[in-house]
Amino acid sequence: MRMKDRVTVTMDRELIVRAKRQAHRTGTSLSGLVEHSLEASLAPQTKPAGSFAERWAGQFTVRKGGTEDLRLQSLKTKHRLT
Repeated sequence: MRMKDRVTVTMDRELIVRAKRQAHRTGTSLSGLVEHSLEASLAPQTKPAGSFAERWAGQFTVRKGGTEDLRLQSLKTKHRLT
């Protein structure tokens, strides 16, 4: 177990009341809640998944179909897939 040091923190009184309630609901102390919150906020951030276009690029194919599908023909023309 790591050794812990005491820290004095000044906070708004209403925030302290809300934080104590949250700590009680989660079965921890106010110190534990603050420590957990700081650890979570200081943890290395994961790389964002990228934009919608980057995530879905190359995932779709144009189906082979006849000329009876006018919407398909319109989309092929619009996106120069003919």
